[in-house]
Amino acid sequence: MMPDATEATGVPDLADRDSTCAAPLITIAVPAYNRPSLLAETLASIASQTVRVPLEVIVSDDMRLPATRAVARRFAGESFRYSANPVTLGAVGNWNRCLSLARGKWVMVLHEDDTLYPWYLKSVLPHLRAETVAICTMTSRGKAAPRVRRPLVGPAVVAYPPRHFLKSSMTPFPGVLVRRDVALRLGGFDERWGPIADYEFWYRLGCAGRIQLVRTIGAFYRVAPGQWTETVWGRMLGLTHLLRLRIASEQFPGYPRTGRWLARFFTYRNACCYAQRFRDRPQVLRRCLALGRMPFAGMPSGWVWRAFRLASRAVARPGESELVARGSAPMDGSVSRSAA
Repeated sequence: MMPDATEATGVPDLADRDSTCAAPLITIAVPAYNRPSLLAETLASIASQTVRVPLEVIVSDDMRLPATRAVARRFAGESFRYSANPVTLGAVGNWNRCLSLARGKWVMVLHEDDTLYPWYLKSVLPHLRAETVAICTMTSRGKAAPRVRRPLVGPAVVAYPPRHFLKSSMTPFPGVLVRRDVALRLGGFDERWGPIADYEFWYRLGCAGRIQLVRTIGAFYRVAPGQWTETVWGRMLGLTHLLRLRIASEQFPGYPRTGRWLARFFTYRNACCYAQRFRDRPQVLRRCLALGRMPFAGMPSGWVWRAFRLASRAVARPGESELVARGSAPMDGSVSRSAA
């Protein structure tokens, strides 16, 4: 039997906290699994924020390694909490566990191998408004966090409407703050979408309210060998195409052919990138590469993206910041169909 979390670590366990304490403004929840050395970097990046706000930090430990508990002990304090999951939940299940453990009005799920730059909170705090359901910054990426210049003035903020998800999500996973009440109302991350459960969840959030993107790099997304997404990239490609087809039908109901062409175009470009990175040629990759035979598939993606943004403004519908029932609906059974 696993020892009691508080006894094993000296870190306050979630069960010990005083429920009468005022809820924090922000919760940063870290789903931990098997990378304690990187977890230490993640927690240190949170502790190094240049502004102080009512904040709680939760480590939701899904593998219960002694080394993970030892890292949590180093950051023990009033605002740092540790929770060992009684059973292994898996990646997406642990993300939802993070949402359920959080008390903050705003919640971030920050992977144990990703980090925040010191100015992250300072960049997003001015934009935490009632009409906003999620806010994020741009991210850097690589094997190690690159040096990034600190913003000298308040960075610009732009909206990321639901129709833009036809191309991609607004940012990689780290650095996304979401309204906890809205996230729970929508049911959190849908495990049936597997490795793109974040993409699908951000889209549903975008249909429930306004998503804002702060135009500065405030978070780091680690790309390293052996990551979960690297081992299931074929499934990711197929699921992403299905999600794009869904977005096209929901966001461009009056232009179905155009929506389907855009979904296929962006999937084809993804497939080209995967073909360059990996030697394997599973059926889903071959089918997605075959989309290159459609008209105008060879157009530069930057041109298509700019034209898409201009055209999407013309078909914007009123009330886009309100809940869109179609966009918040759970995934249907089409996930098992062929991607292309």
